[in-house]
Amino acid sequence: MSHWNYRVLARKVGKEVQFGLYEVHYNEDDLPVACTQNPVYPSGFDEEIQDPLDSIKWQLDAMKLASDKPVLDYDHFPKEYIKYMRKKKLNAIDKYLQ
Repeated sequence: MSHWNYRVLARKVGKEVQFGLYEVHYNEDDLPVACTQNPVYPSGFDEEIQDPLDSIKWQLDAMKLASDKPVLDYDHFPKEYIKYMRKKKLNAIDKYLQ
């Protein structure tokens, strides 16, 4: 089943490396397949959460979890992550490197 979460991605902008929070979407094999083009920020809008403050609290909690995961490389996303997973000898990832 596909799913998403927030992740920190590093992106080279000119001579600088900038870090931001992005939504990352995964396929049924739990491999990342897409991310938002720009960093995301908490907002008071969520279709499933009626109260705007509750929505922001949920988003902040979910975003905080991203700091416990490895930073991903925006410029080589998602292939750099898949190559990292290959080193961990996980199954079913070669087909995503085509």
